[in-house]
Amino acid sequence: MGDSTVIDEDLLRQSVLNALIEEAAATGYSEKLDFGVTDLLVDNLIVGLPQFQIDGQFDVKIFDRALAQMGMSRLSFREELKRDLIEYQVKGAVETSTLVMPSEVERLNALQNQKRSGELLVIKSDQFLSGVSLAPEAVSNFYDAKKSSFVTEESVILEYVLLANDDFRDQVSVTDEALRAAYETEVEQSANESERRARHILIASAEGALDKITDLKAQIVKGADFAELATRHSDDIASKDTGGDLGFVPKGTFAPEFEQALDKLAINSVSEPVKTQYGYHLIELLEVRSRPVDPFEVSAPRLREDLMERETDRMLSDNLEEFSNMAFSGSLEDLKSLYGVQIQTTEAFNRSTASGLFANDDALRRVFDGALYDGELNAEVFEVEPGLWMTFRIKEFKPKAIRPLVEVRDEIADRLRRQKAIDRAKKLAQKVERHWQDGRSGLPKGAEALETNPFSDLDRNGTDLLSRDALSVAFAASAPMDGKASTLVREIANNEVVVARIDSVNFNAGPIADNNLKSALTQLKKNQEGSEFWSVVTTTLEVNKR
Repeated sequence: MGDSTVIDEDLLRQSVLNALIEEAAATGYSEKLDFGVTDLLVDNLIVGLPQFQIDGQFDVKIFDRALAQMGMSRLSFREELKRDLIEYQVKGAVETSTLVMPSEVERLNALQNQKRSGELLVIKSDQFLSGVSLAPEAVSNFYDAKKSSFVTEESVILEYVLLANDDFRDQVSVTDEALRAAYETEVEQSANESERRARHILIASAEGALDKITDLKAQIVKGADFAELATRHSDDIASKDTGGDLGFVPKGTFAPEFEQALDKLAINSVSEPVKTQYGYHLIELLEVRSRPVDPFEVSAPRLREDLMERETDRMLSDNLEEFSNMAFSGSLEDLKSLYGVQIQTTEAFNRSTASGLFANDDALRRVFDGALYDGELNAEVFEVEPGLWMTFRIKEFKPKAIRPLVEVRDEIADRLRRQKAIDRAKKLAQKVERHWQDGRSGLPKGAEALETNPFSDLDRNGTDLLSRDALSVAFAASAPMDGKASTLVREIANNEVVVARIDSVNFNAGPIADNNLKSALTQLKKNQEGSEFWSVVTTTLEVNKR
């Protein structure tokens, strides 16, 4: 309503409860089904995400910057990803164990490809607005009854300054001698470093894990294909689909026990079972290569930037303590004078409307913890995103408040009028529904001026004459029974009400000749079973928690 955000504490509590339920479902059922997502699996998946890579290599700065934009910490991102992976595993287990009969696939095909005939009427409630009137006391009565719905959040206007390593770039220069020395160092390091490409099979720690990994090693000794076994049995979901291939990585990437076993392997040889904190591994060394180094002309721009960044990082670090002390005891104007930083001012925002640098959890906590509301103190200097430091002062603070009636009167009146218009549209739709249920054609009195949409052999692809929402009502209605048409009234988007009449449904899709379609429908059925199982799990926990 307006520029203020209404606080719905019940909704907030519900969202928190839902998150706890999802977490309990993930944890509880993964334990019962002997599933788990190790830190190694999560880390492998993160470093393999192309969103966090440059030229195919994981870049921690891009990763941290993306998290800052999402308002997440490394820990919260990893935990959320872990919960998603556990849900994926649980659903996948249900899907894998689900037996789908051919008759079920044929039935699903018939449902997906059914064709319906009937008639549909879309009633726009806006046409009733001009005839809607409100009782004099309607708005004030609604306001008095729902006053808590018009509470605005605490809001602030901030003044802030930023300090970054870029602020020192003008004071730094890189000589040709330093650039050449950096290149020679890189060449020397490359000669002493190598990258290894390996693949592995992981059996996560659980009862019987050692026996299982030992059996897999025996199969490999007898000639079984390592990659095929990894795809079928490995618990590392980040690499199992590529036969356990971990790609080229430098030494020190993996757990110490893993690294020690890898050091002892000859190319194309397979280790004995290796125990790490993540479980038991079989490791095969595939290739070893020296880390490639580009020619000086190619490397020079990157090395120059690296040296610039290293020096500006050092200067930032050297100045940060003094900057922090001045922020604590002085003013933003003092910081501006000494460091040349600009004092910037935000628009008014609250917890829900915060954006940019103030949208992440850490910044919001600092702004709204209450200690700085009087505007007398600057915030403690903190890193708002990698390499960028901030302090701020609250210029203006507005506490929670109930918006006065005069401010929300028009909003309430509009809301009440629209609801009355929708009620009238529903009433007319129900009248049309009764008319059709009585077996009469056309439209009843009061609806004659409206235009219906008759349809014949309508499939789920719909027609240009119907919106997707209206089409969904036509397919949500039940099939006719005993020769009697079925009807359904439903409110849809844009303040519209739809009444549908279904005269006939043709399920005769015929046998499935396309094997790809048959496989897709079988998988769709399994997906439905997995999703339904997860829904039952969370619903059961929800009931128990209440």
